[in-house]
Amino acid sequence: MHHLNRPLSQFLRATLPTTSHRFLSSSSPKSLIVIGTGVAGSSTALKAAEEGLDVTLISAGEAITDCNSYWAQGGIIYRNPSDPNDSVSSLSSDIKTAGVHLNDSAAVLKLATEGPSKVEEFLLQEGDGPYANVPFDRDEDGNLKFCLEASHSATRIIHWQDWTGKAITDSITSAALRHPKITFLQSTVVVDLLLDPSRSVCLGVHYLTQANVPKTLTSTQGVVLAGGGLGGIYQHSTNPLGFNALGSSVSLASRAGAATSDLEYVQFHPTALYIPNEPRFLLSEALRGEGAVLRDANGRAFAKDFHPLGELAPRDVVARAVYETTSKTGGAFLDITHRGSEWASNRFPSISGYLKERGMDIGKDLMPTVPAAHYTCGGVSTDLEGRTSVRNLYAAGEAARTGVHGGNRLASTSLLEGLVWGSTVGEVAAMAEGVGGEEVGEWNGNTEGDTGGVVKESERLLERVRKTMWDKVGIVRTEGGMRSGVDDMEGMVKEAERLFEGLACRETAMVRDAATAGLEVAKAARENKESKGTHCVVKEDEAVGAVAV
Repeated sequence: MHHLNRPLSQFLRATLPTTSHRFLSSSSPKSLIVIGTGVAGSSTALKAAEEGLDVTLISAGEAITDCNSYWAQGGIIYRNPSDPNDSVSSLSSDIKTAGVHLNDSAAVLKLATEGPSKVEEFLLQEGDGPYANVPFDRDEDGNLKFCLEASHSATRIIHWQDWTGKAITDSITSAALRHPKITFLQSTVVVDLLLDPSRSVCLGVHYLTQANVPKTLTSTQGVVLAGGGLGGIYQHSTNPLGFNALGSSVSLASRAGAATSDLEYVQFHPTALYIPNEPRFLLSEALRGEGAVLRDANGRAFAKDFHPLGELAPRDVVARAVYETTSKTGGAFLDITHRGSEWASNRFPSISGYLKERGMDIGKDLMPTVPAAHYTCGGVSTDLEGRTSVRNLYAAGEAARTGVHGGNRLASTSLLEGLVWGSTVGEVAAMAEGVGGEEVGEWNGNTEGDTGGVVKESERLLERVRKTMWDKVGIVRTEGGMRSGVDDMEGMVKEAERLFEGLACRETAMVRDAATAGLEVAKAARENKESKGTHCVVKEDEAVGAVAV
């Protein structure tokens, strides 16, 4: 079982090497590399820059907003002074209930305690400071509007319409772009971490430029993995295309020998819009928080058949309910028509607009849904300050396994986790002694050759990865399926490595990361014999047939 049974601090003390290195003098310039530009990466970069580090912020996308955080719809947890049910203890309890009590209590307390102040510091800044002022929805008196989401016991979520991630990401990345100590590298693919000869200290990264030129970049304070999760390695996913959700952080860490944990706990969002031959589009948790009802193909409301809280039950429960109902009746639909078109389109303008482009009215039509891979509850193992088991290597956000989520993530904790741990990592990295003077060689990957055939082969292999993960390590798992999944993924990792060694380019790097991350998830799932949370294991004859989508 990959859930750690002892404190992370003990785990890290046991695994951190004690080899000596040349340390920087206090007068030496200090630098940090941050991979990923979402809430976790940007808050890390901003805090580190404010602490005096020269920061290189790296994105595989063309724009700094090309990240998973941008697509978050629902909102971010704050603290509602008008709701008597809202408190540190109630939020902690909600997080643990959703996580089926597999959470790390210290990490949960850190999030619940520090979260509100980090929202104020980074997102509600007034004036011309270094951080952001996000235009969250407010009432006519200028007070923040709060809403309820599934499995929360209080109305503590603040939002900007139904596209909170966009508002936060636009604001916080703008702050990063204007900071004089942050350098932004776009369309840059990190392919491996640079380690010292003993493989005990992270010194930098090897990467491909936009022009596919191999480069090496070193850093005194090391590297932060904040490149998002791995939902994109599944056939059906709410995540955007590209590197943001192909498990690149887990893959980089795995190849560097850093510990990972809880990777079997992949959260499947219950309600992704299902339109044939189109990518899955997220139908926000907030829809159900505002009263949307789940109906089967016969129009019957079914959610309370599976849990007393019905549509507001934990996501893993609702996802399996939608999965099973779709398999048995031929479909599942989200219904908010009782709210009417005007109200629904005003509250959920981006969802309404997306539907309208496809000839649907959010206030009149039922929305066909299917579960889809959404969020990585586990990741690269860290302590409470974001340190991994490799010196000078940190992780934050969805890339990290902080212990907050346990076996299932509570709605609207993701952006807050990225903010809290991003801030912590930026500060901790700045205070670290730093390593310098190491002799390192440039990376000389093979980037010459005819890309046409290799690109097509990589794309075909990526589709095989996604189908295998969906079929064998998906919403409902069997022991036989997981064993077969590990065997299949081991073969695909070998194929992906062969492709990358033959020609290092964006496409071969993508499938190499996806296959490596997929194998790590499959192995973690196979090794965990306890069916709990998002890791749902059933006997072969109890498995519901695959959803036909």
